[in-house]
Amino acid sequence: MRIAIVGAGSGYMPGIVRGLLHRADDLAGTELACYDIDAAHLDVMTRLARRMFAARGAALTVSSHTALKAALDGASYVFTTFRPGGLAARHLDESIPLKHGVVGQETAGPGGFLMALRSVPVLLDIAAKADPGAWIVNYTNPTNVVTDAVARHTNARIIGLCDQFAGDTEMWADLLGLPSDGLEADWIGLNHATWAQRLRLDGRELDVPLLLDDLEVPGGGATPWRDPSRMAELARALGFLPNSYSKYYFFHDEVVAELRAKGTTRAQDILAMLPGYYAQVAAEAGKADPDPSRERGGGEHGEFAVDVICALARDEGRRMIVNTRNDGAVASLDADAIVEVPSLVGRSGPVPLTMGPLPGQVRGLTQAIHAYERLASDAAVTGDRRTALQALMAHPFVRSKHTAEKILDEGLAAHRDHLPQFA
Repeated sequence: MRIAIVGAGSGYMPGIVRGLLHRADDLAGTELACYDIDAAHLDVMTRLARRMFAARGAALTVSSHTALKAALDGASYVFTTFRPGGLAARHLDESIPLKHGVVGQETAGPGGFLMALRSVPVLLDIAAKADPGAWIVNYTNPTNVVTDAVARHTNARIIGLCDQFAGDTEMWADLLGLPSDGLEADWIGLNHATWAQRLRLDGRELDVPLLLDDLEVPGGGATPWRDPSRMAELARALGFLPNSYSKYYFFHDEVVAELRAKGTTRAQDILAMLPGYYAQVAAEAGKADPDPSRERGGGEHGEFAVDVICALARDEGRRMIVNTRNDGAVASLDADAIVEVPSLVGRSGPVPLTMGPLPGQVRGLTQAIHAYERLASDAAVTGDRRTALQALMAHPFVRSKHTAEKILDEGLAAHRDHLPQFA
């Protein structure tokens, strides 16, 4: 079997290698065809992978490619994990909306929209060049919009991934005083807009409203990714579990003020630490038994994606939360919407499980986000400026047509080198 990794020079690669080692026996004999446009980072990561596989006796081989088609040829699975324009582009995604009083975030809202405009053309090119029948296993953000564009505009097979649900479930275990091992939540909705009314511990259904009655709202505890205090406050108000991105919708103006007061974007913070990170990884790549940094997704980030590939390849029928075509799983959304729901993943792809309607308290919000995502997908594919404006006007963060126009104009100008469809 051959697995192409598009974006193999990424700082997330050590986590992917650890994920592959987690399933090394099941993947014995597999070739990893690693591709990146940054030859120096690609060299570091492929040397690291070879050393880590050799040190642990994993029967996995690694090839290195700076030509996309060479990496894709013969691959049954194409794992995409890249950021067009790099962190410099992410900084623009975060800072341009914020200047106009709108949350600047890399996946949600106008920031995610600008990233979608850059990501979708690359994914469409990958879909066109991949072998017929290959599975695209996509981590590239914003995963819902990217997956929708490929699913509706190509014949390629694609499954969208995000492991945020795992971190959110761990956060809720901590907040509710439950063990994280054996705790399972039915997250349903759209990527970064999911909600959980059903919670199980070791297969036993829990009474979520009763748990929330006793939930205390902690003070502080915010991280760049999660905000436990606000999550607890929201859960008590809604009567079920919100995902950690919901703070951007329900505390929008407060978050804007906090982001402005912070003074640097998340992209700038990451850029400041990356030289040291890559230097540490490069040093480890020269050792017989490397143990690279677990920062920037270098820990177990890749395990979920590797488990999905194994579930597809080995026809495991495994229950996993993925982004796929709705087909009635969530009654409140279109049949062809890309939804994030529990699914059974086997050789024929993900089969979404019937989850019923969205909770009434967030049904309208989630439907509005879906309407935005569909327009964003169409704009990213066609390069039509009117559709792009309609997408931004449809997003719940944006409350003014003029604000949408300003963000669009500045975003298109700032990213023009990565937006061939708008040329």
